[in-house]
Amino acid sequence: MLEDRKVLLKLKESLEKNKSVATITIIKAEGATPRGPGSMMLVDEEGNILEGTIGGGALEEKARKDAIDCIKRKESLLIDYNLDRDSKTGNILPMACGGKVSLFIKIYSSQEKLILVGAGHVAEKVARIAHILGYSITVLDNRKERVNGQLFPQTEDLILGNIVENLKKVDINNNTFIIIVTHGHKYDQDALEVVLESKAKYIGMIGSRNKVKTTFNNLLEKGYSKEDLSKIYTPIGLDLGGETPEEIALSIMAEIQAVKYGKEVPHLYKSRWKF
Repeated sequence: MLEDRKVLLKLKESLEKNKSVATITIIKAEGATPRGPGSMMLVDEEGNILEGTIGGGALEEKARKDAIDCIKRKESLLIDYNLDRDSKTGNILPMACGGKVSLFIKIYSSQEKLILVGAGHVAEKVARIAHILGYSITVLDNRKERVNGQLFPQTEDLILGNIVENLKKVDINNNTFIIIVTHGHKYDQDALEVVLESKAKYIGMIGSRNKVKTTFNNLLEKGYSKEDLSKIYTPIGLDLGGETPEEIALSIMAEIQAVKYGKEVPHLYKSRWKF
């Protein structure tokens, strides 16, 4: 059907743009229902219907909201709906159709993106581990000798030039993890200001406790709140021990994985200077 083709083409377009979406398909319909099996629509992570329909009304609205939840949890789901508002059992919707519908919500999550702000030795080792874990990697730096495919062979996007200005142009969503490891404290603070109010799932900055204290005081003086700064993981990484670039990179990626899966772990930031 033409309608199905439109949904699939829009799905392909969304995946190419690395967007998280969900297809909602009627796989079973009993009695009077707005549409029959095979009817489908495509929804993005904000609940916008990108293409298709399963009949409109209360069913479509409830399915749309359920899809948002599934995308957030990255979990596909089979849901049964009872379209008889007078029924006493099941997942009841305020409809007069009287039928029953089973929907399959299939999730297509965007690939996790790792942004390395700085292309030093630690970033180089982080990129290698992140590639193994399946992240899409972007590296930004203003040093020509560091921004090259020999040091970062598995990196999708190498960006040379003004770090702050280029960072402003990078797409950041809630599947983005940001590591700030530049070669200067000023660059670190400026980069933080660019991403602090973004939707990034993780923002980490490398540095000593004295550097963290100085940076945080500077940002507080510029009007940022303690709540704003509380989302920053710095000092970065988990307390695993070790001080080589490889060991630091391992602790950073271990922290990111813990944040990704919501695990309680020994973060270094928990022992930093307190407000």
